[in-house]
Amino acid sequence: MPNQRTVIRILALPLALVLLAPPEIATAQQTSQPATSRPGVDPTDDPGVEKLSRRERKDRIAKLDQKYRDFLRDVEPIMIPAELNNFLAMESDAQRDAYIEDFWRRRDPDPRTAYNEFRDSYTSNLDFVRNEFKNMVSDRSRVMLTRGQPDARLKVDCRLLVPLEIWVWGRLEGFGQNAHVLFYQARHGGDFRLWQPRGLGDEDLAELISADEMARNNHNNTQAVTAVFRSQGGGGAQGTGLNSRGMSRIHWECPKDADPILNAVYGAQLNRMQIGKLFSPPEVNAEDVDRILRASVLANPNAPKLEAELTAAYPGKRGARTSVELTLLVASADLEAIDVDGTRFYNIDVTGEVLKDEKLFENYRYRYNIPADGASPKLPITIERFLRPADYKSRVKITDVNSGAETVIETELDVPQIQESAERASLRAEGTRTIRMLQEDVERGDTRLRIVPLSTDLLTGLQHIETILSGDVAAVEFYLDGKKVMVKRAPPYSLDLDLGRVPQPRTIKAVGLDASGEIITGDEIIVNQGADPFRVRIVSPRIAPKISGSVRVEMDTQVPEGRKIASVDLYLNETKLASLYEAPWVQTINVPDDLGIAYIRAVASLKDSEVPPAEDVVFINSPEFLQEVDVHLIELPTTVLNGNKLVNDLGQNAFTVFDQGEPVKIAKFDHVDNMALSIGIAVDSSGSMRPKMLEAQKAGAQFFKDILKPGDKAFVTAFDREPVLVQKWTPSLADLTAGLGSLRAEDNTALYDAIVYSLYNFQGVKGQKALVVISDGRDTASRFTLDQAIEYARRTAVPIYGIGIGIRKSDVEARFKFSRFASETGGTTFYIDSAADMPKIYEEIQRELRSQYVLGFYPPQGVDKTEWREVRVEVDGGKARTIRGYYP
Repeated sequence: MPNQRTVIRILALPLALVLLAPPEIATAQQTSQPATSRPGVDPTDDPGVEKLSRRERKDRIAKLDQKYRDFLRDVEPIMIPAELNNFLAMESDAQRDAYIEDFWRRRDPDPRTAYNEFRDSYTSNLDFVRNEFKNMVSDRSRVMLTRGQPDARLKVDCRLLVPLEIWVWGRLEGFGQNAHVLFYQARHGGDFRLWQPRGLGDEDLAELISADEMARNNHNNTQAVTAVFRSQGGGGAQGTGLNSRGMSRIHWECPKDADPILNAVYGAQLNRMQIGKLFSPPEVNAEDVDRILRASVLANPNAPKLEAELTAAYPGKRGARTSVELTLLVASADLEAIDVDGTRFYNIDVTGEVLKDEKLFENYRYRYNIPADGASPKLPITIERFLRPADYKSRVKITDVNSGAETVIETELDVPQIQESAERASLRAEGTRTIRMLQEDVERGDTRLRIVPLSTDLLTGLQHIETILSGDVAAVEFYLDGKKVMVKRAPPYSLDLDLGRVPQPRTIKAVGLDASGEIITGDEIIVNQGADPFRVRIVSPRIAPKISGSVRVEMDTQVPEGRKIASVDLYLNETKLASLYEAPWVQTINVPDDLGIAYIRAVASLKDSEVPPAEDVVFINSPEFLQEVDVHLIELPTTVLNGNKLVNDLGQNAFTVFDQGEPVKIAKFDHVDNMALSIGIAVDSSGSMRPKMLEAQKAGAQFFKDILKPGDKAFVTAFDREPVLVQKWTPSLADLTAGLGSLRAEDNTALYDAIVYSLYNFQGVKGQKALVVISDGRDTASRFTLDQAIEYARRTAVPIYGIGIGIRKSDVEARFKFSRFASETGGTTFYIDSAADMPKIYEEIQRELRSQYVLGFYPPQGVDKTEWREVRVEVDGGKARTIRGYYP
């Protein structure tokens, strides 16, 4: 979530400055996408990260304070080489401290809690190792630190064998259930070693035989192994080196330990190809390793130099904090532009740190994408932070993403105490007046109930519902989607409401009752409605069982980007009472005393648009809630194939639709060549996409250029560790190209979150829809699970077209999960080797979208709205592909 104290202001100049992502406080990131067009640059390398030789690492470690050397020593068994390299790239103790916290965060099995189970367990194991074993680098120490303490440790002292230790885990990753690991002490003494057999022969087994037993067999390995491990009945087990029939000498002379010994030896032979992996650090998300680097101001000594100026000002305050305004001036002539389908952009990243008493106080990061054509000679970027009066040090790094040029500017900040501005005082006075007005409402005895609006984000799970109430109310009833869930008969009139595990539009209603149980007031809100659709809503009165005389009607509108309201018409029943042409959308109407049950209707229309009017209805003077009948048309976007050829000349009579196996009447039939398209593209912008990003941007721009026609619209979502809407719904090809041009590749992959978030933007959108998802790998960072994302995709019924780049055929799991979204929604999935193959895939998607049918039908009355219902479409002359089912 963006920090609520952070504001970015762009100086008013003739350029469009696109902010790609909100600033991230304390977990900010530095851009990691180099220009793929620059000669000599490896696009898989992270810019600004200096690769160190072994000698350089040793020298840098020697220069660290003791506490950091201790940290590296303690975590050496679980630290991967890239992490060590990144830690040694840190330039200050403040950055190193932040790095250490991030190191443990990466390994936290449940980051949502304050308790880091891995860190605590590792610290405990570290103390145990120091007390129990000779040193931290012994085999036993390293295995315990990388794999954790075993469930059992058995020390074996048998005269036939050297001293042994057998560690047993109920389950060990890579070794399965009841895993036995064997350590032995060599005949010449020394510390215990992990037994790692190279094969099934006698040479490895001979390492486990004692010196006395070897002497009795004249130090002959084969004879000694036969004497100890082979059955006295003869015959060894083929392929194991051990006997599977009869009793060996171990059973006779080491009876209580024989089975664990043989299990451990057999297990080591069986897993000999991977037993060395016990020393390997536990896996961490490779895309997450560089995150702290992108959060830090680090100078790359090999980067070209970028000239920039910085000034600081203190123009105002917010509460007890002073506004600190940092203005950066960058010469546009020094920047390199990226070209996306003929449109050129400058891409600038700003990473900042604020230090207080040489400790990291906060850090931030912004991305800017500026059209290059017509840009000013000096590009100004103004960043505003809010700090308490004190002395700070500011470190700001400005990076030209496309050339790799950068500069780091340090500035001392003496943040003063600022008196409240006249503007702020005016706002405070306005707040006081508002409070007084509310107080007057209460004093007049007006009875009114309002639900405090919830976040416009996707909402799931438990949500706290608060109400604001004035007047005499005896109880408040709460409803979810028309079903009563609770009655509160005493304040506070609030509750925690479970919205379910998958986000979907939900209606929350609260009604106030008088002492006799009659409804006297109420309110209603709808959550998870989507981002763009055109809407009008009657805000007040929302629930009005008894009203007459002068009634103030308040309305609210939501308008797609680039559109304007032509008018909002207000009706009482079917009589138009007023037409409003400008906000605020408020009108007082007269409701006759003897009107009885009626309804207020608001109808909003857009200027110069073929989009149908939006309307909302509120019933008034109804003794109880009117029965709500939700007749929901189910639309099936359908593709028809004859072999591999698209069929687009069929009539309605060629189709039969089955709902739960029963044929239903087709109530709607359209071919999409006469329908507007609404297309979304979700592009994986995680770190692994870095070498493919430029091709993906160009291919996406060409796709929009080829497919969008008058009346169509589209949006662009990018996703790394979280999805970001880089371009809202728009019919503008230039805006979509700009959105694609803003993409950079870095961080983790939140694929499932991105699909849910992108589909959310289709809520309320009518007509032909499709979502194209481009990714090159597994999900590594989503909050939603695969099943939750699949269920959400089912509910939205938007066809998903997946483009998998470089996902190997052998990665069956990743392909299966990625393809499920298409199979559930009537889309399809393509797998390609490189982004250069994307244009031909886009062409195929475009042909399919322009050759689809939309079939509509009404589900039977009284069906359970929580029931998933399967649908099937049969067609004469081909095979139909559509969504697999729906929720009514």
